Amino acid sequence: MSTDFPAVAGSDCDVLIVGGGLVGSALAAALADTEVRTVLVEARDPAVLEQPSFDSRVTALARGSQRILSGLGVWDALAPDAEPILSIHVSERGRFGAARIRADEEGVPALGFTLENRSLGRALWERIAAAERCTVVAPASMTRFTSDEDGVTAEIRMSPNGARAIGPSPASLTVRAKLLVAADGAESPVREALGIAMREDQYRQQAVIVNCATDLPHRGAAFERFTTRGPLAMLPLTRDRVGVVWTLPTDEAGAVAALPDDKFRVALEDVFGRRLGRVVRVGRRALHPLRRVRSGSLGTERVVLIGNAAVSLHPVAGQGFNLALRDVAALAEIVAESARDGWPDPAAVASRYRTWRVGDQRRVAWFTHGLVGLFGRPGAAWGTGRGLGLVAFDLLPGAKAALARHTMGVTGRLPRLARGLPLR
Repeated sequence: MSTDFPAVAGSDCDVLIVGGGLVGSALAAALADTEVRTVLVEARDPAVLEQPSFDSRVTALARGSQRILSGLGVWDALAPDAEPILSIHVSERGRFGAARIRADEEGVPALGFTLENRSLGRALWERIAAAERCTVVAPASMTRFTSDEDGVTAEIRMSPNGARAIGPSPASLTVRAKLLVAADGAESPVREALGIAMREDQYRQQAVIVNCATDLPHRGAAFERFTTRGPLAMLPLTRDRVGVVWTLPTDEAGAVAALPDDKFRVALEDVFGRRLGRVVRVGRRALHPLRRVRSGSLGTERVVLIGNAAVSLHPVAGQGFNLALRDVAALAEIVAESARDGWPDPAAVASRYRTWRVGDQRRVAWFTHGLVGLFGRPGAAWGTGRGLGLVAFDLLPGAKAALARHTMGVTGRLPRLARGLPLR
């Protein structure tokens, strides 16, 4: 990919984004064609992007997220690497009843897509590289910042390793911005520096993440299977692969992940069954501790939190990145409008963002938390009730359509990008 980013020209900008992962780079890409002057600070070198492999990590994208990425101008490049999700099958191990959502029944070509993170990251960074008003400073980190009624002043330190600041390479740089955006993850240093409280729910679970291949083709089917030990998701991937997110108690997950391939395949088939035939190949396993992190606030007058810095979710139902993309789309719309009007009240940008996004974030956080709690309750009565509920859900078109719209990310107040409309 090209790394010919604009040089650092002066120290003033409209928006300073801290964190250039998928969320921060998506925001920079969303603002690429607007009048907004953006500086993006990222700790890693964006030129070092690995090639996709059998073990590549994958993100599940809702239909609304696909619209957002299309509005960002990156979907055409991503489409060849995206696998459509044509159906979703929800069940509980050892219980009767199942619920099915199908794209053709909902009148859409796909309920969503799966996409390798590396492909998504590469497309976003190539989009940023072509943006005239976006300056990338990487590898670098923000060491401190102060805010006042006129804006934010941040100190940026260049990485001594590789010394690859894109643009001039002084040891440090001072940036003045109208708005600071924290896209720096669940452990957000920006949130900590602001003194914003973090609310944390420990699930005492870890996710075993692995890609595998099966006897039978997945045909675009995604599975969410609940067990007494935690949910198991099987997602359709490109190149005849299936992505597995297997949630287990913390004291069991490590031992399961460390099983030899043949024993791991047997254990996986025992929980999932053989809806896709035998598991014939498994890749490298990775462990991811699970918790829910919620910020006590979405920022201040000059600072906003997006993505995992605002709320980090359990992976059940695959809502995390899709929620973050709606943060991106809403904030980009508000910022672009303010820039077109000459930034009459920069502090109002943060206020509008908080008002718009707090409801969606709370709903999704409680939805995923509720699923974990509901299907984690032991006892025959609870199991029977859940089975009846799945049967009833499968027979009620209205309920199924409502959940399908929620799963596709097309409910509530949608930003322009999520409705397939450009920012301008």
